[in-house]
Amino acid sequence: MAAYRQDHVSAMGRVGAFAILLLYTAISLLSLYLMLSSSLTRLGSSFSLSDLDWIPRDWAWDNFTGFFDLTHDSAWTWLRNSLLVALVPTCCNLIFSAMAGYALAKIDFPGRLFFFWLIIAVMAVPSFVTLIPLYQMMFSFGWFDTFFALIVPRMAGLGGVFLFKQFMSTLPRELMQAARVDGASEWTIFWRIVMPMARPVLAVMFLLDFVGAWNDYFWPYLVTNSKDMMTLQVGLISLIGVDQGFVFPVDYGIIMAGAVMVSLPVIILFVALQRFFIQGLTIGAVKG
Repeated sequence: MAAYRQDHVSAMGRVGAFAILLLYTAISLLSLYLMLSSSLTRLGSSFSLSDLDWIPRDWAWDNFTGFFDLTHDSAWTWLRNSLLVALVPTCCNLIFSAMAGYALAKIDFPGRLFFFWLIIAVMAVPSFVTLIPLYQMMFSFGWFDTFFALIVPRMAGLGGVFLFKQFMSTLPRELMQAARVDGASEWTIFWRIVMPMARPVLAVMFLLDFVGAWNDYFWPYLVTNSKDMMTLQVGLISLIGVDQGFVFPVDYGIIMAGAVMVSLPVIILFVALQRFFIQGLTIGAVKG
């Protein structure tokens, strides 16, 4: 009888957990569905939620081509900028973080523990605290409204160093020691032994960094001024404001169509690397 009650309570717990997860999933996907639905609807220059239908009555597929007509082909320039801002810093950050994480995890040098705890302490500082000094640096270097301001600050990050250090601490030292006995240098060990074994964490870091850089709006908006230096996110927001020269009424259906196209690369990348994302939730929790 006690076993039956325990199984009954366990089953009710699983049902309750599934219901909560289902509700959370529905709420999370609601905004995406409304964006997709509105992108296929002719909304005009103003709209409210009452203007939307769960299934569009008049499928406005021309909203997607209208987005490029509205931007006068500036969208292709914004796409190029977003790809550069997302890919170049992400690849650089992967290399620098992997090298630093390997050094902290597998190379004995004076002050290693001190530098590791210093990294953790700096990670506790909110990123907005450094915005003003970083913004002043861009002006001092003459990098305002250039790719240097968009790319260089993202080329290295402490979060990646911590993640790689925790992951590489789990790798067996016997592999490195055997390679050193065979005469392999530290570079050979790093590139031919450690990096192939670190492919899961590389995929996780690439996903997190790329999505963060692709979706970033505030920093590109802060350090760019011309239309040719805008990213997709900044350019998309500029379409509904008068400060960028768009003084005519804009169809919000076209804006939502642009938002759908901007979201597609991130969605596709997440679906392709989703099996690595779960691993990323536990990599940093491994004791080093």
